[in-house]
Amino acid sequence: MRWLWGERQLYFVLSVAIAVAMWYVATAENPVARSVKVDLEARNLDPNEIVVRPSPPTSVKVTVRLQGPRPQIVLLDPRLVEAYVDLSGLGPGEHPQVPIVVSIPARDVQVVDQRPLATFVVLDTVASKRLPVEVSLLGRPPEGVVIGNPRTSPPYVVVTGPARQVDAVRHALISVDTGALRQEVAGSLPVLPADANGQPVPGVQVTPKIVGVTLVVHEGVVSKVVPIVPTVVGTPPQALAVTSATPDPGTVTLTGPGSVLRTIVSAPTTPVDAGKARGDFSRRVLLQLPPNVTASVLQVTVTVHVGRGLLSTILRAVPVRVVGVPAGAASRVVPDHIDLQVEGPQDVVRRLTTQTVTVEVSAAGRQPGQYTATPRAILPQGVHVLTIRPAQVLVILSPS
Repeated sequence: MRWLWGERQLYFVLSVAIAVAMWYVATAENPVARSVKVDLEARNLDPNEIVVRPSPPTSVKVTVRLQGPRPQIVLLDPRLVEAYVDLSGLGPGEHPQVPIVVSIPARDVQVVDQRPLATFVVLDTVASKRLPVEVSLLGRPPEGVVIGNPRTSPPYVVVTGPARQVDAVRHALISVDTGALRQEVAGSLPVLPADANGQPVPGVQVTPKIVGVTLVVHEGVVSKVVPIVPTVVGTPPQALAVTSATPDPGTVTLTGPGSVLRTIVSAPTTPVDAGKARGDFSRRVLLQLPPNVTASVLQVTVTVHVGRGLLSTILRAVPVRVVGVPAGAASRVVPDHIDLQVEGPQDVVRRLTTQTVTVEVSAAGRQPGQYTATPRAILPQGVHVLTIRPAQVLVILSPS
């Protein structure tokens, strides 16, 4: 029995092996198809010619449909499939239908279809020219900055490419933005091949691509008109104060480096001492100037006006009284206290209080009822009102 069971196992294994072998042979004999995309190459190009179109040739993708035995098709590496145009014997000019050749290293694999079958090719003669490097200065330099002649290293470049494009190149440009330049610049910048209108010319090579450039920056001398500001020091005695100081002339023209004058908004004088002044006086004084800055005048006259010093203050909760109340009527005011801001001579204002200041509204000629009125402050001579808050009050008259 054991012998019969082992024999049956052997027959089963042999049957499976035969079935697999027959399936493999059957599928291998039936061809299968596969599509791959291949970059187009250019071959046998004359050394003195260049491909203008397509540029680059690899920009053209060739779709190749392959057919063959399954093992070869499945294991085929798409990188081994080649598509190219044979440029031997083709001279400069346009060639509308150049056949695309597809090469396959695998046996028994055939090309059953390809797209496209041909391509449009334009060839041109390789040309070159030597051009000086030009530096194009963009923007406007800061005020007072002067830019010297730029230097490049090397001073020349070689432009190479199709003869038509090379002929269109008129300039080899380097662009530098001068809007923020304040010191010497040394760096390396790319060179742009440009036509007569300054527009870039594609399809050419520049050697070298990067060129060193040096810009020497000088700070120029500029002029500026600014107001003269008197510098008054010291405090007059007693209740006096400096009420104003006037320069003659009122303005001056300053000349100097742009970076210095850019921050100057006025020209102060040397100090004028008013510590012992009891009245108006004038002095001839110099201007205080930064180094390397000159002025259109050496001295100016400063007239100092001295008078009673002014002081402003706010008197709060000053009572408001109603005057001119008709006979037989009673009055009330809302609000009955206000805030009063006044200004006047220092010695007078300092003595003011809510009791020494009178604020009143008039009810003369009014009938019983309610009406708004503007308070009036009665102040010492020389003192005036700046603000009253609130500006109006409500007066209520009623029969007594």
